[in-house]
Amino acid sequence: MSFTVLFFNSCTKEGPQGPPGAAGSDGKDANSNCIQCHNWSDSLVTKIFQYNASRHATGSTTGEGAQTACAPCHTSQGFLEVLTTGKDTTNAPVYDAAPINCRTCHKIHNTYSSDDWALQNNAVIAFNAKYDPSVSIDLNFNGGSSNLCARCHQALRTTPWLTNPTSITDSLEPTSSLWGPHNGTQGLILAGKGAFEIGATAFGQTDHKSHVSCASCHQALARGNVVGGHSLWMSNEVENIQNVSACIACHSGATSFDVGGKQTEIAGLIKELKTKLAIANMLDTNTMLLKTGKKYSQKQLAVYWNFMMVEADRSLGVHNYLYTHDVLQSGINYFRSRGY
Repeated sequence: MSFTVLFFNSCTKEGPQGPPGAAGSDGKDANSNCIQCHNWSDSLVTKIFQYNASRHATGSTTGEGAQTACAPCHTSQGFLEVLTTGKDTTNAPVYDAAPINCRTCHKIHNTYSSDDWALQNNAVIAFNAKYDPSVSIDLNFNGGSSNLCARCHQALRTTPWLTNPTSITDSLEPTSSLWGPHNGTQGLILAGKGAFEIGATAFGQTDHKSHVSCASCHQALARGNVVGGHSLWMSNEVENIQNVSACIACHSGATSFDVGGKQTEIAGLIKELKTKLAIANMLDTNTMLLKTGKKYSQKQLAVYWNFMMVEADRSLGVHNYLYTHDVLQSGINYFRSRGY
């Protein structure tokens, strides 16, 4: 048996080095621009690691992008679109939806420099509330960064809408058990807006918004991806951590969010009002939703709306203690006056 051995000699050689990549906005070549963020430090890796543990990353509901009213907050494309158009809805459904991600909030790869860490310009300016376009929201501390969060973390107008929230005779019949402010009311509670004032006096305000931003607390000193940083978590029940590192600057010696027992107090008021709503046959305590198939006075629905505003906030008064307290107390006072 014989074998034929073939040898192939390369007829090619490495050509000359090509020109450097196109210069960025700062005049540097592409490599110099890229390494400002994509370098040997762990900074970028850490941000991605933390964000991947956040509720935004793990609780994505991008399927809602198929509805133009939902796409602005449930998809990255929708959020960026309405920043440009100034509308509350997208012009069309977003089907190939991306979840909220780095590019949603930051100017990623706009200039290919460290300036790309900056927040989207239009996201940090004042805006009109979705529940009432005549109401302006401007959480302007720290350059208005909280406005970016509050654009989604706010109440939505519901149907039927309350036009006379202090009336005990004018009645409405909601047809959906989901009637209410929707989820994520934190921006409005921080701003001290969104609840119906149904008592004799205006609701009080604890002015956290002039001293801290959302990032001041939710991105405070991080512990891995458990709390703080781009995880945005304030606490972790599994590891029994409350990230009070942002609190102690003003609340010296704080060891939990329950400063002065205020969270305990608010939790008690929530429980009391929830009980009264259930006794009044308004709240289904199994689903925590409105019972339908019946009419309610506008004032009853205002109390229910206010209760759901506080429930959806979930800070137990941390965002705005006095406002939260007065919102709940006004509802309790109403039901007491009705014998509940």
